Amino acid sequence: MTDALFAAPGESVAVDTLVGAHAQGLARHLVRQINPYARFVEARVAVEGADRIETIVFDVDVELSQITKFDIHPTERISVSFPPKNDAWPEVLALRQNFPVVPHLYLRPVEFPRSLCLYEEAYSEGQLRWTAVSIVERIRTWLSETAQGALHKDDQPLEPLFLGTRDTIVLPADIYAKTALGPTQLLIARVDRKPWGEIYIARYLAGGVQGQGAAFVAATYFCPPVLHGVMNWTPQTLSDLQSASIAARGDLVTSLRDQLSNWPRESWLLACHLALIVFFPKAREVGHTVEALETRVFVTNPTVGEIGEILGIWQLNNGVPGHVIGGTIDHERLDHITLVPLNPTFALDRQRAASINGSAVDLRRISAVGMGALGSQIANLLARSGYGKWSLVDSDVLLPHNFARHALVHSLVGMSKVDAMKMHLDMIIAEPIVEGVVFADVLNAGEKEDDIRRVLEAADAILDFSASVPVARKLALETFAQGRRASVFMNPSGSSSILLCEDAQRLTRLDSLEMQYYRAILSRTELGNHFAVVPRSIRYGTSCRDVSNTLPAHRVALHAALTSAAIKKALSSDGACIRVWIADEEDAVQALQIPPEDMIERQIGDWKLVTDRGLLNKLKLLRLTGLPAETGGVLLGTWDLTSRIVYIADTIPAPPDSKKRVTSFIRGCEGLLDKVAHAGRATSGMLQYVGEWHSHPNGFGTGPSGDDRKVFEWITEKATEDGYQPVMAIVGELEARWFVESISSQQNVDLGEAK
Repeated sequence: MTDALFAAPGESVAVDTLVGAHAQGLARHLVRQINPYARFVEARVAVEGADRIETIVFDVDVELSQITKFDIHPTERISVSFPPKNDAWPEVLALRQNFPVVPHLYLRPVEFPRSLCLYEEAYSEGQLRWTAVSIVERIRTWLSETAQGALHKDDQPLEPLFLGTRDTIVLPADIYAKTALGPTQLLIARVDRKPWGEIYIARYLAGGVQGQGAAFVAATYFCPPVLHGVMNWTPQTLSDLQSASIAARGDLVTSLRDQLSNWPRESWLLACHLALIVFFPKAREVGHTVEALETRVFVTNPTVGEIGEILGIWQLNNGVPGHVIGGTIDHERLDHITLVPLNPTFALDRQRAASINGSAVDLRRISAVGMGALGSQIANLLARSGYGKWSLVDSDVLLPHNFARHALVHSLVGMSKVDAMKMHLDMIIAEPIVEGVVFADVLNAGEKEDDIRRVLEAADAILDFSASVPVARKLALETFAQGRRASVFMNPSGSSSILLCEDAQRLTRLDSLEMQYYRAILSRTELGNHFAVVPRSIRYGTSCRDVSNTLPAHRVALHAALTSAAIKKALSSDGACIRVWIADEEDAVQALQIPPEDMIERQIGDWKLVTDRGLLNKLKLLRLTGLPAETGGVLLGTWDLTSRIVYIADTIPAPPDSKKRVTSFIRGCEGLLDKVAHAGRATSGMLQYVGEWHSHPNGFGTGPSGDDRKVFEWITEKATEDGYQPVMAIVGELEARWFVESISSQQNVDLGEAK
C-alpha cells in the first residue's frame, strides 16, 4: 500500500505471544491465508495499567463498483483491538490517514483513525456466534456497502445527529404547542440516579418555584431539515449549537433572541435557567421528504437574564434589565453559555399511547358499570392505549380479598372502587382518562339516580362489567341513554369469557343477544359444559353473602386481554356481535363467533314479547320439515315480571310420541321433562318452559281454531299454577301468530325474512 497510514496502538509482538483467544484466533486465520482477500500485517500489544489490549493489523481487499459514493480504496488497512475482559465488541479502526467521513462511524476523542461501527446488536448477543471468519467478512461487507452508499438500509432508522448523553429528561407531551404561546415555566426535578445516568422530570410550573427542583423556562427551535449520515459531537455551548444550526442553513441564536425579546421582563423569569428544546427534522437523501424528527434538550448554566444580556436584548443593573437600543449579539461570549445536554423523551399522552399500541386515538365517551376483577383489568388495558373518555359506576369498596385478582393494590383497601380506579387510570398517561365517577348501585341508586342518568346519557358506549343479569337487563332497557351497550362477563368456572355487543343503531338490544347466547349454549357442542362446573367458594367475612369464588388471577388477566381487544374491535364496527372464548386446562384458547340475529319485539296486550329471527327460522324449518302434517313443540325462554317482558329463545321440537296429522297436532311427552330440565341446567336456570307452539298447513293461515282455543285454555291453566302468563304461537306459511295472556291478545310476525 502507498497510502499514508496511522500506526495501530501498542508495540509489535510475535503472534505466539498473544494470550487472548479472540486475538489468537484472528491472527491464526490471517496467517494461514484462509481468506484470499485478507492478509496479515502484524500483531501489537498495548499495556494500559493492568489492562493488556491486543491488536491484529491486516490488509483487506474491498469489492467496489465502478461508481462509488464514498472514497473507499480497493485495499484498506484495518486494525482490530480486543478489550482485555472480552466484554465488548473489538474496536475496528481504518488506518488510512485520509479515510473519509462516512455513516456508521463511532465518535472518538480524536478524529483519526476512524472507528467503524460494524454491529447493531449488543455484544452479549453477538459473542455467542462470533468467529474470526465472520469479523473479516463483516469488515469487507461494511467497506463495500459504504463505498456504494448502501450500508444504511432503506428500512433502517436514520442515524442520530449527535452522540447521545447519559442523562434523560421527560418532557410534557405538548411542550412544543405550549412554548408557541409564550414563555413556559418548567420545574425540572431529578427523580432517580442510575449507573448509566440520571432521570429528570419536567413539569409545568405556575406562580413561582414550589417544592424541590430547579425552575426553568422552555424555549423551542425548529431547525431546517438536515441529512442524516455522520454522527457529531453533542454541543456543549450555545456557540456549538449555533454552528450546528448554521450547518443546516438555520440561525438558532437569532430565533432565540427574538423569543426572549417578546417575553415579559419579570424577575421570576430572568432568574430561571433556560431549557432549550431543539427539533432537527431529518431526511435520508437530498430532495427526500423528512422521515424522522430528532429532539434534543440543552439546559443552560447561565440564567435567562444573563443570556439575554449576551444576546443584546437588555443590560442588567443589579439584576434589573435595562432596555438596550440597537443591541447586538455578542458572538464571542456565546461560548460562555454552557449547556447540559439531556436525552429527551416525551410524557405518554393519548396520541403516543395509541401509536405504541398500534391503534388510532379513540375519544368516544364510555360509561363502565362494575369495577370488579374483570372490569378493572379491562379498563386498565384500554386506558394504556389512551382509549376512551371514561365514567365509572360501582357501589362496592375494595376489601383485602379483592386484590387477589383486581387491577389495584392493597394500599388502596377501604376506598371505593370507582375512586381508586379513577386515581389509577389517570396516572397511566399524562392526561386524564376518567371524566367522572358515581359511587352507587345501578339497581338502587337512590339520591345518585340523577348522577347515573347523567353519565349514561353522555356515553357513546355503555359497558357492563357487573356480571349481573339484572344490571345488564336494566341497562339494555333504559330508554334515556342512546349509547350502544356491550356486556362482558365470565362463566362461573372462569374457563370462558363472553362479549355481547349491540349494533350501532341498537336495533338488536343487549337482552336479545343474551337470549341468543343461551340458545347457542344448547346448540353448540363446544359450550356443552359452559355452566356445568362451579368453582369452590371461599369466605372472606362473617356475613352469609361474604363469599367469593376461587379463580386464578391469570385467568382473569387472560380473559381481560382477550375481551379488551374485542371491545375495541366491536365498537369500531356497526354490527352486533356475540363472542365466546374458551380456555382449556393448558390455557389454550378457542374463540367462537356466534352470528347475531335481528331482534323482534311486539307489544301484545300488557306484555312485550322479545324473540329474534334465528328462532323464527328454526320454527319455520321445523314446520316445512313436518309438512303436510302439522307439528309443534315447547317454547323455551324466560320472564322479566318487573318489565312485563317474555323472552322466547329456543324450542324443543315435538317429542317422538306426538300425534301429527294434516289437520291437527297433539304434542307428546316422551323425554320432554328431561330436555326442559337439561335446558335449565345448561343455562344455569336462565331458560325455562314458557309456552307451546304448533304449525298450520299451507293455505290455512294462523287464526286459532276451536282446538287451538282449547289448547290455549290448557296452557293458561298450567301457566297460572306457576304464576306466569300463557304463551302460544301458531306458525303458518307466511307468518307466526303469537298469543300472550289471552287468546285475544295476539300479534303477527312476518316470516318472509326468516330463512
